[in-house]
Amino acid sequence: MHRRFALVLTLLAAAGCAPKKPGSANEYFKLASSNLREGSYNQAVDNYRNLLDEYPFSEYSEEAELKIGIAQYKNQQCPEATAAFTDFQRRHPTSSYLPLVGYLLGQCAEEQMRPSDRDQSAAQNAHAYYQALIQQHPTSPYAELARQRLESCRSTLADHELLIAEYYTKHDNKKAAETRLLDLINRFNDTDVAGDALYQLGELYRQTNQSDKAILAFAAVKYYHPDHEDAPRAQRELEELLGDEPPPTGDPLAVLKAETGRTRTIAIAQNPRPVQDQKQQARRGPGGPGAPGGAGFGLPQNTGPFGRGSGPYGGRY
Repeated sequence: MHRRFALVLTLLAAAGCAPKKPGSANEYFKLASSNLREGSYNQAVDNYRNLLDEYPFSEYSEEAELKIGIAQYKNQQCPEATAAFTDFQRRHPTSSYLPLVGYLLGQCAEEQMRPSDRDQSAAQNAHAYYQALIQQHPTSPYAELARQRLESCRSTLADHELLIAEYYTKHDNKKAAETRLLDLINRFNDTDVAGDALYQLGELYRQTNQSDKAILAFAAVKYYHPDHEDAPRAQRELEELLGDEPPPTGDPLAVLKAETGRTRTIAIAQNPRPVQDQKQQARRGPGGPGAPGGAGFGLPQNTGPFGRGSGPYGGRY
């Protein structure tokens, strides 16, 4: 009898010490936000979901959906975060948080990028997310960050194409190598890798006795990439091929594209500016105001590409 009584007292004491379940949407939101701020990401996701289950039409619903993705991203669960952000876009097509969501989608994809000699699906996804953000929200501060991150994606994709071209060259498939190099130059001429591609293209044409095209390729290195490490060698090759002839005038790449049937320009979602200006653009922008209506989501302050300690999802949350 005494043992039963003691057991009942123990159970009652344990029940009294159990954490009290939040009784309102506001309490759920405060608890989940505290979890997120303290780094308890799984608990944050659970509590945001509980809020949505019990109070689906509360004033906190939209932000709770957003922060589920943020918590998953900060917890290095990029596939889950991508799914959450994609759902958010579908459910809230007019949300003021959409520029932030688009940027974080790009960050999720970028974090999953592989070296340039491996599959580039993640780099292509990051490129697509950043382009979509720039096109849909061109004046957002997150669009400017996307332009800066786009440079890294484009360089990786261009390097991948260059490696394929080099493989074809090594295996004496010069036509396939030419096609890859021309496509690279057409799509990624704003990258340093395009300077390598133009020089290799000039070498390919010189080796196959296509002197006119070689002249145009070497001249294009100087014209578009004067600071490239291969620019001096391209100039020497050009002078040797020209002899006493004058160098080509105007845009040599435009002439080369016309001669090879590559006149279509691949559009990229960037502000139109000279290649050299693009190269000088910083990879990370300074801090600034958050997206309209997005209090607490300022521009990233961290210097690394995927830092989680601060930025648009740090601070008071």
